[in-house]
Amino acid sequence: MSQANAIVVLCPKRPDLAGQPLLGHVGWGFELPDGQWMVGAVEGDGWANGNGMNGFWSRKVPGEKQATQVFANMVHHGAEYNYFKYLTMTNQVWPDPDAALRVMAWVSAQPYQLFGRNCMNSTYDILRAFSRGGHFNGKILPSPDFNWIPNGWFNAIQVSQSDYHHLPPASQPVHAFAAAEADLQEAAECPDWRKPESADYLPLGETPEGPVPAVEVVPPTD
Repeated sequence: MSQANAIVVLCPKRPDLAGQPLLGHVGWGFELPDGQWMVGAVEGDGWANGNGMNGFWSRKVPGEKQATQVFANMVHHGAEYNYFKYLTMTNQVWPDPDAALRVMAWVSAQPYQLFGRNCMNSTYDILRAFSRGGHFNGKILPSPDFNWIPNGWFNAIQVSQSDYHHLPPASQPVHAFAAAEADLQEAAECPDWRKPESADYLPLGETPEGPVPAVEVVPPTD
């Protein structure tokens, strides 16, 4: 695979929990060596269709168009998404989908926290593993450590207007949320930057003492 791609998908209106303003919500997608895509998200432990621990779901689909369509169709299941950014691997950086799958399996077993082990940190961890350090579009994927909420993190991911889009219109509901069993049988692996003993350790954000200011996300122009 000489080049691979990924997406970050956003609903800017979710969630409104514990007196917090609208924080936003993100999910991920990345390309596999055979051209198929793996998509997923951590919806929160109250989401009925997830795995019962953190609302994790994932699905393998034939290609990028089907990946964005899955997110559009999630509106039928109380998990709305609206926009996505298309991420291209930086030149001379080779993707590591196996590492992304191992981190994805690890993410699926982590207890959910609104501030901490949430949708944003999970998406970041998976895409950072996929791109060997966050190498997309000639830039480094922004760290959630400097962006408290998904809307702010999504804004910090810089892409051209041609790589920022509305999702397609929703069609039929999603009928299967779990990825193929073999994919989740991969040995789960905590990434180095989440290990306290690592020199690359990136701690999860602490719960803020007061409300977090809302962050506006400007819609794409397409």
